[in-house]
Amino acid sequence: MAHNSPIYIRIQDKIREGIADGVWKPGERLPSENELANQFSTTRATVVHAMQGLLSDGLIDRIRGKGTFVKASPIVTQVRTQELGFFEKDLEGSNLTVEYRLLEFAPAPLTPALRKNLQLGEKAKIYRLMRLRIVNGKPLALEIRYLEASLAVSLSHEKLAVMAIQPLIEQQLNVKIGTIHNQVRVTLPGTEIASVLEIKKARPVMVRRHTCLAQDQTPVLWGETFYREEYEIQYSSYRGK
Repeated sequence: MAHNSPIYIRIQDKIREGIADGVWKPGERLPSENELANQFSTTRATVVHAMQGLLSDGLIDRIRGKGTFVKASPIVTQVRTQELGFFEKDLEGSNLTVEYRLLEFAPAPLTPALRKNLQLGEKAKIYRLMRLRIVNGKPLALEIRYLEASLAVSLSHEKLAVMAIQPLIEQQLNVKIGTIHNQVRVTLPGTEIASVLEIKKARPVMVRRHTCLAQDQTPVLWGETFYREEYEIQYSSYRGK
């Protein structure tokens, strides 16, 4: 955690790490705003600002008169499919065009959560990939993804500007994706995400958190994609024989 970061960012990082490391479990009450203000030698207003960011990210819930809590574990339903797919493949045959705007592809700090999700050692290095997905000339989704530096440096910046990430990994890294784990939730965007997607902060976004595993079940990529509210997912369920 960088000590020259703004205090509200340091408060957010401390709480994020505590949640990721299990210091505070789902549904558990967090320290009060006054307690955090004393701990970080700052004002209650700064703590409120920090907590608002965590609330927008869907990490916490605030209950009037009771306090602030780690967001409870969601009710999960599993949708099983027989084929690995991705957004661009699903659009094949449509008259929609998909473009990318590469916003960032650079080394990033290795947080405890990223180390856990990518199953990396403490000294590992990672890259962060941020791309804006544009459909028919309009921003639709913001991709924020992480992968180990030894893999990232082999990816072409030119290809990152024109290709979906799954086929790009398979073609350029010769790594066959065997499994993709997905989690979907709805939240309110922070200032940066709302600005990139050209929406108001009061408009909800759908977030798809995903982990791509190689055929030997080694994590290759972890990240989140934030979709504008007009995007929807359709799927069908079938009765087994």
